Amino acid sequence: MGGILYPWLAEPWQRLNAYLAARRLPQALLIHGAEGVGKTHLAEMFAQKLLCRNPGPFACGDCAGCRLFLAGTHPDFLKIEPAERGKPIAVDAVRHLIANLSLKPQYGGCRIVVFRAAHQLNISAANALLKTLEEPGENTVMLLLTDTPSALPATIFSRCQRLAIPLPDNESAARWLQEQGTGETTAVLLAAARHAPLKALALNESNVVEQRKTAFSEYVDVAFRRQEPISLAERWSTLSCDDLVDWMVSWTIDLIRLGSIPRYPRLDNPDLREGLETLADRLHLKGVFGFFDLLLQAKRALSGQANRQLLLEELLIRWAQLGRAPQVDWDLS
Repeated sequence: MGGILYPWLAEPWQRLNAYLAARRLPQALLIHGAEGVGKTHLAEMFAQKLLCRNPGPFACGDCAGCRLFLAGTHPDFLKIEPAERGKPIAVDAVRHLIANLSLKPQYGGCRIVVFRAAHQLNISAANALLKTLEEPGENTVMLLLTDTPSALPATIFSRCQRLAIPLPDNESAARWLQEQGTGETTAVLLAAARHAPLKALALNESNVVEQRKTAFSEYVDVAFRRQEPISLAERWSTLSCDDLVDWMVSWTIDLIRLGSIPRYPRLDNPDLREGLETLADRLHLKGVFGFFDLLLQAKRALSGQANRQLLLEELLIRWAQLGRAPQVDWDLS
């Protein structure tokens, strides 16, 4: 892992190293950014450097600490994450961590704890973690990673220093993806991944491009009442609900752009322009803004244990109603 740094992570990496140079390493650091931007990669690179016996600009990759880290067996590197996507991090996992942190680091140096999907901490787990965040113990660094910092309890959020990982600009992301061999599907992959390059690269190994195109066609059919929302929600339940909601968010942002400025030049979904323009001509802009708010509620609900199919049914029913009742007050709560 040492030395492999995605180009858009260069500035956050410099900030992490500035903490080291100033000898002011945060005890609790919240690293936040979109899914697929590289938060886990950045955190693990930094953890490896902290555990390296002979660090330079990066971890050396050859010392005993690096070999243990790369093998996934370093006793002073701890990872806490949900057992399954969408599931909470339970209090038992935090209690087990606290027990481990009561012992000294086995190799006498740093001890690093990485929380993946930190916003998935349930209330009991978050409360159990508070004192440890304030006093994690000697030479202990806690890195909390999240796509949605607003979903973290305020008590956790306020106890962390923060490092934002922005998405690269679209041209840089496209250039990097093309270097990885994505070819002419690059723009579509970036649109499907909402401009997150690592997620776009992962999607390149799947049939997501065709899935997204089909899903949009079905979405248009619901708006024109050629498709029943309940039956479509049932079919969509076999796909990733998180991806579907992300796509709907992206399509809705483009609809707002087109509703505000006809022929808006730089859509997030340029390959779907014809269908989006047809929808924008049909829909009331105020209603589209209301639907966008509903989608944001849905994204928050997906960070918990929401019933995915019921959520899709609710969204598609509201979407089918959009042309008829743009003033309706929608709420998923």
